[in-house]
Amino acid sequence: MIPKVTDVTGGRYRFRSHRRSTKCRDGSVTLELIIMLPLWLIVMGAIIQFGLLIGNRQQVALASRVGAEEASRTVDLELTSDGDPVPANVVQVVQQQLLSSGIEYCKITLEHNLGSPTTVLLTSGYCDCPPLGDSDTWPPEYGDYVRVTVYVASTELTPNVLKFFGFDISERFVRNATTFRHEL
Repeated sequence: MIPKVTDVTGGRYRFRSHRRSTKCRDGSVTLELIIMLPLWLIVMGAIIQFGLLIGNRQQVALASRVGAEEASRTVDLELTSDGDPVPANVVQVVQQQLLSSGIEYCKITLEHNLGSPTTVLLTSGYCDCPPLGDSDTWPPEYGDYVRVTVYVASTELTPNVLKFFGFDISERFVRNATTFRHEL
């Protein structure tokens, strides 16, 4: 559409536009923002929560590996029996690894088959986490092995930002188990 020439003064043309004013769009932009903001907040909260969870879960895996390595070199481990606490040197290396990321464990278990026909379970910690439940595959058939499992509350790894939207992680735990051959 060609605009109408309304005035010619001094060689300049003034045009009158037939377009509508942009003032009536202001309300629709605000309405779109109001509709999309909650969805945007949910998506951003999920990205933050799961990103932190995945990143800190690697720290839990590394802590169980460091603990299993230390347990594989622990002297007199075969003298322990069911219900004894995890040796202090194993707890210390796990705790040191986790605290480097600002994470606290809630439970550490150490299982071994040294000097015993059955598996010996040592536990340190305060939470009532579910067991691994793989008694068919543990311990390996031949050799002396140790397995360290580290349990961490999910809220230690990530903020519970999606609780408001019905996804509560406060009663969940992250665990990781690592098995090493006993070296002594």
